[in-house]
Amino acid sequence: MKTKYIITTAVCAFLLGCDKDKFELSQPENSTKIPEQAGLYYKENPQQDIITLSKDGTYTFVAKTPNAKDAGTATLDQGSFKTMLENFNTFKGVKDYQLLPEANYSFSGASYAKDATQAEVTLTIKGYATLDYGDYLLPLKVQMAGNDLYRMIVLHKDAEYSPLTETSKKPMPPGTYACPDRKEPMKMVAYVETNDWDIRNMGQFILKESKKPVFDIVVLFAANMNYDLKAGRRVLSFNDKLQPILNDPDKYIKPLRDRGIKVIVDILPNHQGVGYFNFQNYEEALDFARQCKEYTNRLGIDGWDIDEEYADYHKLSSKPSVGNQSVFWFMRAMKEVMSDKLLTLYDYAFNISADEKDETGKGAADYLDYSWANYGTPGPSSMGVPKSRYGQYSVEANYGTNYSDYYAQENLDNCYGLFMFFNINGAEIKNGGTARNLSAVTKLFYGEECEFVGKYHEGYRK
Repeated sequence: MKTKYIITTAVCAFLLGCDKDKFELSQPENSTKIPEQAGLYYKENPQQDIITLSKDGTYTFVAKTPNAKDAGTATLDQGSFKTMLENFNTFKGVKDYQLLPEANYSFSGASYAKDATQAEVTLTIKGYATLDYGDYLLPLKVQMAGNDLYRMIVLHKDAEYSPLTETSKKPMPPGTYACPDRKEPMKMVAYVETNDWDIRNMGQFILKESKKPVFDIVVLFAANMNYDLKAGRRVLSFNDKLQPILNDPDKYIKPLRDRGIKVIVDILPNHQGVGYFNFQNYEEALDFARQCKEYTNRLGIDGWDIDEEYADYHKLSSKPSVGNQSVFWFMRAMKEVMSDKLLTLYDYAFNISADEKDETGKGAADYLDYSWANYGTPGPSSMGVPKSRYGQYSVEANYGTNYSDYYAQENLDNCYGLFMFFNINGAEIKNGGTARNLSAVTKLFYGEECEFVGKYHEGYRK
């Protein structure tokens, strides 16, 4: 069976000169086969639209055209690089891609005969290790037989780290604690208010000796639960500050996941009369969960976070509160459509007891992978989430991370497994205060100080 290979509207309009909303290329079962349509294709993966490279090497591309009227040579046209860079940044909704310096690549064209339909050209990336930290674009524009053929090459230069894996974890707490059930290292969680800061900064905190990432989970705060009056259904919505992440998950999400960090998205009600307490039935919850799954696949994220705030239930009389049964419907639906993804909960504004069960006989702790308390609030979880999967005394880090070690010690002494920070301030990161204060925490948790390495990524808030 054939599937369709789709190039998006913006890539066409900005970079390929297309005048249709989108066009579809027939993609054969063998994804390494070069398509018949004219274009410039990465030989190793012809179906890949934007090519991401991360090391020195020579890469082969196939220039494909209709029959050449005359013999000639496929050449690289650099004249429009700056315009293409501007258009690419516009397409991605960012400003920080820069052209790959000429010193870091070379291009080798290829001769072709009359009536030829393709030619192999090569791109050599060199000096990758010498690049400054940042995001680079090389907009290949190859001319062959009177045709302009395009392919976007991106490189993300990052600092060194040792990724978290099941077989290579952070150290266990070095102190002596009466916690016989502790089987895993402490997990650290960072929420990032995407209206303020860049999520990638959380991946730049690493332990000095082991080079392991400090944070195990990064939560994007937040997508919204909105209500579409015309359609009569609640919808998952992402504001304009989240659009760059949706447009370029390889740039924003992949660097975190490459470190072994789990990336999840917080779902926050948005003053439109819908929240976690007024799903009217399981089918409604399932409809919303399926929307979440679509974005899970699109972004490549690891799960979703439940956050019950700002619903304003009085604004939608047609959706009366159903109470805890509604919350259970949502939890069950999320696990039904995404059993392999994380479901977490910010433990605020809920009143679900540990012995409360849904119609399937499951409690909240059966659905939730992790949960954490409100700022400065002690445990345990009223929902029965075990201490190993719960964190108390979360830190509201907008105003600084001072005294975080006190709350860290409380989590250790009382055998909790997680510790959450909300919205670490970029100004404190830049002045070194965050690394200093987090080091007081990481020495307790892992016996190591931490540091901020690599590029600081500017957010919307300065």
